[in-house]
Amino acid sequence: MKYRSDISGLRALAVVPVIVFHLNEQWLPGGFVGVDIFFVISGYLITSILAKDLREGRFSLLRFYDRRVRRIVPAFAAVALTLALVGAFILPPVLLDAYGASLRAASVFFANRYFLSVTHYFGAAPDELFLLHTWSLSVEEQFYLGWPLLLAVLFHPKLRRFLPYVLALLIAVSLVVATRNAVLRPIAGFYNSNGRFWELLLGAGLALGYVPRLKTPRAAEAVAGLGLALILVSLIAFDPHEILFPGVTALVPNLGAAFILWAGEEGRATLVGRLLSFAPVAGIGLISYSLYLWHWPVIALHRYLTFRAPGPWESVLLFAVMVAISAFSWRFIENPFRRSGPSTTRSEWRSVGVGVGVLAGLVALGTLFTATDGLPGRAGADFLKTESIVNTFWKGREACLVGRTDNRDQDCRFGAPDPAAPLFVLWGDSQGDQHGPALDAVAQKMGMGFLQLTRAGCAPQAPDPDPSAFQSRAVQDCNASRAEALKRIVDDPSVAFAVIAGRWTNEASLDVAMQRLASAVDAITAAGKPVLLVAPPGTFTTGGGRCLVRRAFMGADDAVCGLPRAASDAEGGPTERALAALAKDRPNVSLFLPRPLFCDAERCHPRAGKVPLYYDGGHLNVEGSLFLSSAWEKVLAPLRAAIGR
Repeated sequence: MKYRSDISGLRALAVVPVIVFHLNEQWLPGGFVGVDIFFVISGYLITSILAKDLREGRFSLLRFYDRRVRRIVPAFAAVALTLALVGAFILPPVLLDAYGASLRAASVFFANRYFLSVTHYFGAAPDELFLLHTWSLSVEEQFYLGWPLLLAVLFHPKLRRFLPYVLALLIAVSLVVATRNAVLRPIAGFYNSNGRFWELLLGAGLALGYVPRLKTPRAAEAVAGLGLALILVSLIAFDPHEILFPGVTALVPNLGAAFILWAGEEGRATLVGRLLSFAPVAGIGLISYSLYLWHWPVIALHRYLTFRAPGPWESVLLFAVMVAISAFSWRFIENPFRRSGPSTTRSEWRSVGVGVGVLAGLVALGTLFTATDGLPGRAGADFLKTESIVNTFWKGREACLVGRTDNRDQDCRFGAPDPAAPLFVLWGDSQGDQHGPALDAVAQKMGMGFLQLTRAGCAPQAPDPDPSAFQSRAVQDCNASRAEALKRIVDDPSVAFAVIAGRWTNEASLDVAMQRLASAVDAITAAGKPVLLVAPPGTFTTGGGRCLVRRAFMGADDAVCGLPRAASDAEGGPTERALAALAKDRPNVSLFLPRPLFCDAERCHPRAGKVPLYYDGGHLNVEGSLFLSSAWEKVLAPLRAAIGR
């Protein structure tokens, strides 16, 4: 296919917004759509090459994969090996273990499935996932496992008339899947390839000539201008926290990319095409693959080491570093492996074999990291103890918070084992679950049992009285869980009182959340059952326990892991004041504020002495929970006394 400088510029228009978004998403909220633009470009270019080979009778799956290996593997291997080397020095065992798992998945082009599996409430922070961005590379390669063969079959003279209909059907099905996932399962929808294939197929349809030719320069100018406008609107107006994506909304940037590609066909030079062909812009596009591969590791390493997002001037410097590394990679790693002339079957087999061997070597390296649990011999005994404390979880977490159990009354009942012991309910999200170890110990001491009714990411409150038809499956399940827990507390005569702990600031509105919490509290107290409201223990923006582990492994001072008291008060104060106001005029409602117990007059601390108290920036580990045991005894004593048995 003849080189088109406007396509290089379009690549730049895809990769630069992604970089800006990852540097600071507030600077360009819709920058994430750059990945979708890449999918359209890729589908267009690869299908153009495949179609040309098929028309000329030169198609070969071996030749196709020879090209893909030469295009993809060298630069990816350079990034992966560099990160493995850096990780061996800065990643503690738990994180090097995780890097090994991600390396193994990315090297077999299954990174999207891997990162979907670890993207959950207690998942690693993005800056700890150095290969996170390779999910999109995996989506592309999964597509190219089947598309060339399907295209070759449908190019048969007897089947070619069905090709446009098959293509339209595949686009429609994938788009429906993407839209459905965006509504019901947004995280899965983001990573799943089946809801992304339509974007590559959109470019493929254009490459196959199923769009009418533009007959006049004026029409081409209008189409190109509309395409650029659609992309710019997406970059500026799309908000990842508010828009359903990907799905029908992704048509906006994707059609924008397709329109620009369409307008530039047959050598047409539009105003938009000339802007995109401007040498510095097209130059960024030429190195866009390496730039995409290197940009996230540079950003992630900066955040990993500094525990903050880069400022404006730092971002400019980081961008310059990315471009320099990527230009070097393009010149000395990408280009030398590209074919400049005809190939032979033997050379193609050798190329594919070497590529598979390199990927197999990366898989072996990742397996080494995982099989050894992250090479713990790199760390001393004191550090390994610290890491173990941070990553020790309450036994109720799996069955009673993030998982499911068929027998909650048995698996999620803790405290005194006597079935006749007085019973209370711990209702909440992860902010409730984290108090399990202390409540277990204190309840046993007081001769009480407690039933844990918790769901991750689901703040305890009355369910939404006016649910939307477009709520995600997670929101629907959360509301069902709220209704079930509230009914259990109110209707079960064995439940003496309720302890309610949550992070209501995760809701769309704290005021609305407090109103719904008040409704739930009133329903419980109307049933004659007291309520103890529990505020969160505080948030550490630098990662809390994870920060302690990372700094300890590198032998660095961990003062950065704490938080000034004023900043902690500003973060936790609104929820604490709202809970205090809710409890003030309700005689059967009391309040527990644990956050000040982690603070002195100047700072708040994620550890006591050398003992880490937090798992991450907002959740206590087992030691942190037990740290509050004496405070729990004080707040539970009046409730226990009121039971009288």
